[in-house]
Amino acid sequence: MSKLKALFHPIFIFVGVQVAWIVLMAVWINWYLKNSRKFQEFAQKIRPDLFADEFNWLILLEGCLLMLIILAGVYIIFVYWNKQARLNRLQSNFVSSVSHELKSPLASIQLYLETMKYQKVSKEESEEFVEMMLADTERLGSLINNILASSKYDPKNMQLQCQPVKLGSFLGEVVEGLKRQFEEKNCEVKLEIQEDCVLLLDKRAMQMVFNNLIGNALRYSPVGASLTIRVRKKKKFCEIDFIDRGMGLTKKDMKKIFRKFYRVTNKKSQNIEGAGLGLFISKEIVRTHKGQMRVFSEGPGKGSVFTVALPMDKNSKLKTAANGEGE
Repeated sequence: MSKLKALFHPIFIFVGVQVAWIVLMAVWINWYLKNSRKFQEFAQKIRPDLFADEFNWLILLEGCLLMLIILAGVYIIFVYWNKQARLNRLQSNFVSSVSHELKSPLASIQLYLETMKYQKVSKEESEEFVEMMLADTERLGSLINNILASSKYDPKNMQLQCQPVKLGSFLGEVVEGLKRQFEEKNCEVKLEIQEDCVLLLDKRAMQMVFNNLIGNALRYSPVGASLTIRVRKKKKFCEIDFIDRGMGLTKKDMKKIFRKFYRVTNKKSQNIEGAGLGLFISKEIVRTHKGQMRVFSEGPGKGSVFTVALPMDKNSKLKTAANGEGE
């Protein structure tokens, strides 16, 4: 049954229709060329001016043009159908993943609030519940920000508020702000600044990029794994590597990882939170900064390296030195 169903896949149907049209056109042209002379000879006996050479070729060209238009129409219909089918799948995956992401922290917050309301809890337990609820609200806030940003961050109309930023200090602030998440995962963070850079950045947008990359590294790495953030200069770019020891990626995942709503699907990742928006948004923000974002992994179970390459502004160091800025 599955093999029979595969035969009726839209791609096979499309290829079959195209082949059928091409064969039909070839047969028609061949028939026309073989019989046109017989028609001309017959027409000469009845009416000599009925068939002219120019008129014959005109009919042949019109027929070929009509066939090509039909082929192009079938192709365009298939492209739009395939695009719509892909959007429907993405929408379905998005709704299911976002529904789970919204319900899970809300249920957790409700449980803690009901516990505090109907039961007597100690001060230590109360503080722990508050911390857990704050973590859930941060998770909800991050998800909502990503959903809003996915429609907002269009490279054509994104407006950045850039300023000279000393990258080493900025990364230190980002890491410090995520200290609690590192403690929960018992993750050791190594910030290696081989050569510091001063870049023109929109701090708010770029903080979202770094938060998404670090959050992904924590979610897809086991408890106790380390994370290395390395800053280095390479030609006209300053590159930031986020090196984790997580579950790694296949070649197929590396090609699709930055697509909107795309999520790695395997047995280990099926219960990991996420809506498939963080990396898409991050790449769009980096691209708007005229930078590049790429990923490398040696394979499943061997970790991943996400690299953000940002262009260095030649005048940023002079501006920073003159104005006493840089953070």
